[in-house]
Amino acid sequence: MATSSQTPTSFRARQDARERNEHSYQTTCVVQELPQSTHIAVQATESAVLVTATNIDVLAEWLHVMHGTVTRTDLPSGQTAWTLRTQTWTDSPAFPPVPVFVTVVLPSDEPVMHEIAEAVAA
Repeated sequence: MATSSQTPTSFRARQDARERNEHSYQTTCVVQELPQSTHIAVQATESAVLVTATNIDVLAEWLHVMHGTVTRTDLPSGQTAWTLRTQTWTDSPAFPPVPVFVTVVLPSDEPVMHEIAEAVAA
């Protein structure tokens, strides 16, 4: 929320930031050959890209290719959310990396790959 000493960001500037982040995400998926199936929901925000997948293999592929750290959050009803914090690919300082959060919700007793469990932030 803007205070009297802050200049609020214009709607257009916020929209431009979301579009840049979405483009950066799409470019990363194409260049790095990351999953873009119909079982993935993507939302670009002004500061990051949020990816929700229905298959843990999507998170595993992002972890393998782009690296990062994983958090595990126990949810009600016997579910666990696994979230990878990584970033988009870039080869130019004109296009800085954008944070990407890839989340998958699984039953709490569902086993996950060793590499994912090992990447859980301490």
